[in-house]
Amino acid sequence: MCFADDHGLTFLAVLIKCSPNLEKIELEINTGHSCCYENEICCGKLEEYPDLWLESLKELEIRFFRNLKREMEFVKFILARSPKLMKVNIRSYVEKNEESDMLKDLLQAPRASLQSV
Repeated sequence: MCFADDHGLTFLAVLIKCSPNLEKIELEINTGHSCCYENEICCGKLEEYPDLWLESLKELEIRFFRNLKREMEFVKFILARSPKLMKVNIRSYVEKNEESDMLKDLLQAPRASLQSV
């Protein structure tokens, strides 16, 4: 998955919405040169899916996470919409000095609870 594609986030949201019993997501982010940079704007918006919940998701694994805006937005969206999420494995592709800020940002993200579904 490359988040630079204009419809990357929308595609993921629709795919997730069509998979209500999904228990595990494994995502490998494309690190190629075709991906856009942090400041570029694409049209996929996860806010357009307020009714999307991952009631069965227990595990999230992401490889080549670079801490770009849309990647972080996707992870925070999953955290906020997955009340049964027990395991998150993110293999980052960031500099050592960026890791602590990235982790701090993720730990402060709202998380779903069974009451919020």
